[in-house]
Amino acid sequence: MASMKTFYYLIGGEQEELGFSELKALLEIYDPSSKIIGCYTKICIVEHDKPIVGKILSRASYIKEAGFLIGLDDPLKPSYDYIDTIKEHNVKWIKPFNPYSIRSAHIVSRFVKELASKTGLSTYYCGKEYLHIIFTEEKIVVGKPVYRLNARALQDREPSKRPFFRSIALPPALSRLLINLSRVKEGEVLLDPFAGTGSILIEAGFMGIRGIGVEIDYELVHGMVKNISHYRLLDQIVVFGDSRELTYTYVDGVATDPPYGRAASTHGVEVLKLYKSFLENMYYSVKKRGYVVFMAPYNLEKHIDELVCGSGLILKQKHYMYVHGSLTRIIYEVVRP
Repeated sequence: MASMKTFYYLIGGEQEELGFSELKALLEIYDPSSKIIGCYTKICIVEHDKPIVGKILSRASYIKEAGFLIGLDDPLKPSYDYIDTIKEHNVKWIKPFNPYSIRSAHIVSRFVKELASKTGLSTYYCGKEYLHIIFTEEKIVVGKPVYRLNARALQDREPSKRPFFRSIALPPALSRLLINLSRVKEGEVLLDPFAGTGSILIEAGFMGIRGIGVEIDYELVHGMVKNISHYRLLDQIVVFGDSRELTYTYVDGVATDPPYGRAASTHGVEVLKLYKSFLENMYYSVKKRGYVVFMAPYNLEKHIDELVCGSGLILKQKHYMYVHGSLTRIIYEVVRP
């Protein structure tokens, strides 16, 4: 067995809890033997014995950066006992990061100045090779970045930049998150039974996952085909049909955003009846221990919980995502036993 190596993962954006959950799901996919040493504000420390860090960052949406962990220190009484190790990483300058201004400017400045004095590193920009100093509520994380999220690629695939656009379309980062929570691997089959304009299928294609997207609205089906063709994604299948009527056989996982609210038409089907049919169908569609990941509005939480229990699926986790004053979404992770 290869020796364990320690890495840090930096969570981006405001959805910190979702970033931690995404990381845990990706660790399950690529290295279940990984050990999470500790999680602090916007950061997790993980031990691996497999070279999976690049794979995780290539799929991630809420994980901003990953790198070698060089040291952990006390922000109030730093030891600097990792100074000699820093020299092995060929860094040129020190870049501090203080999320939410957790630590006072005085503590940050004092630590960085002392570290610069002991290492001879610059505190000004000197190219890409830098020492990242991340301040949390308990620790100072000292590390060297090795992989970063390709945020530009996600921005280039925003729904408004596709040939066919509707306001219901999920952004790429959220689509990727749902796929990652479904634990579907490259080469496996992901089902989106309410595919809309194809946001989830597009990201699945870029992640090397074979997708099946089902949509009842012909206009959306036509638009979804245009969007998928635009990105030349050959392993994505689009189906014009009603997911309440269609049956599937042992798909590896499900990621979807069922229609609800004013912007998304349910084609005359009461929302709770739609969820009931969807969940019952997914129990027989997904493989054993396969995940079904879907979103629902907060005001239906109690009813959706009951429908999940009645379907035979097991609720693993719920995530609350604030959208705006009148809408909070819940992301459900359920699994077939």
